[in-house]
Amino acid sequence: MTTTTAAPRVWLAAGLGTSPAPADRPTLRDDLMRQWRAGSDGLWHTPDGRHHADWTELHTRYDLVEVTR
Repeated sequence: MTTTTAAPRVWLAAGLGTSPAPADRPTLRDDLMRQWRAGSDGLWHTPDGRHHADWTELHTRYDLVEVTR
């Protein structure tokens, strides 16, 4: 049996142009090791509920990587 594993997607912070939010709204990890999950309100939230940001703010401030597990 062959299993193919796709590499996690990466979005680098500011200075590299704009990037639309991923349509599938994956869970992300920033460069401070916080996880972000897309909420129904259009914002991304940390699991503890202490941080909220829209896609533009996340993409501008942090290097982001998709959490694949």
